[in-house]
Amino acid sequence: MRSRNLQIDALRGLAALSVVLFHFTSWYGKSQVDGILLLDNFLTSPVIALYFGDMGVPLFFMISGYMITASSERHINVTSFAYSRFARLYPLYWCSIVFAVACYLPSNYRLVDYQPDWLAIGINFSMLQESVGVNNVNEAYWTLYIEMQFYALIALAIATKQTARVPLCALCLSTAYGCATLFNCWDWVPGLWRIKTAIPFILFVNYFSLGIWVRALNTSPQHKHRSLAAIGICCICLFINPAYNPIASLLVFVVFWLACAHKLKVLEHRAFVGLGSISYALYLFHGPCGYTMLNYLQGFVQIDLLITAAVCTSIAVAFLFSIALDQPSQRFLKKIAITQIPSDELAGNS
Repeated sequence: MRSRNLQIDALRGLAALSVVLFHFTSWYGKSQVDGILLLDNFLTSPVIALYFGDMGVPLFFMISGYMITASSERHINVTSFAYSRFARLYPLYWCSIVFAVACYLPSNYRLVDYQPDWLAIGINFSMLQESVGVNNVNEAYWTLYIEMQFYALIALAIATKQTARVPLCALCLSTAYGCATLFNCWDWVPGLWRIKTAIPFILFVNYFSLGIWVRALNTSPQHKHRSLAAIGICCICLFINPAYNPIASLLVFVVFWLACAHKLKVLEHRAFVGLGSISYALYLFHGPCGYTMLNYLQGFVQIDLLITAAVCTSIAVAFLFSIALDQPSQRFLKKIAITQIPSDELAGNS
């Protein structure tokens, strides 16, 4: 079995927890509609608001750039890569939609006479709803569409047998987007802005690129100077086209880089690693859990205690779904793959 970097797993869990805390303390009530949920505002403000908790998202993208690039090197064709991504993402995602509808609709009926858009909810099962202008059932789903576009880029590289060129491609995209922003090309080049609308992945490509180049640095030490130069360019681009606070993004990247180099041993504690193992479920299920609790109970429970309870409940629900659904579905789909896909195509399937 190949070795696994537990520190990166732990970072994934901390990134998910960071997003949870951001949504429950700083974002709740800022957006009037979360997919199909009408949100109340806080009756009283929490003592602590984690305004930079959304930095978990760029950290997710960096980790994805690192891990998916590694995964692409183990797949010899698009079929095995696509199947591995489907098995990893969709079963838990589909369940989270059903869970969100079950939580959100009663909340909305309590507040207003709400008629759900069942067609929009159905389209959400594709994970491509944003491509056709349909709202997400759960606001956290927006990052999955970005990830899907990144997977499409990787799939194209696998199909054309150009996976070795993925780092260079990512750097070119990061640099091109940075230059377009620096010289304000989006305004004076007719129609160029449509790229950002059609391919929102381009807005966040720099974070993926950082993860990809750290991976290249670790796997190709003989090209150390080239990788360091590329990382330097990407860091400059953090300040040219900042989707998130550039200083905070740089600090997050430093932590990520140290974890990739196995320098943060404290992250290997079983609590952090365990949180990492349920990070995807936590990301998907925390909204329905926490927002429903905040909507129903904030008039009866002190808000900081309620937020704490919402976080703990979200972690518990994520753990239960990981154990009861995610792990069994992974085993089941892997058995199907073994019988349906030739073994040489499944090499490295993860």
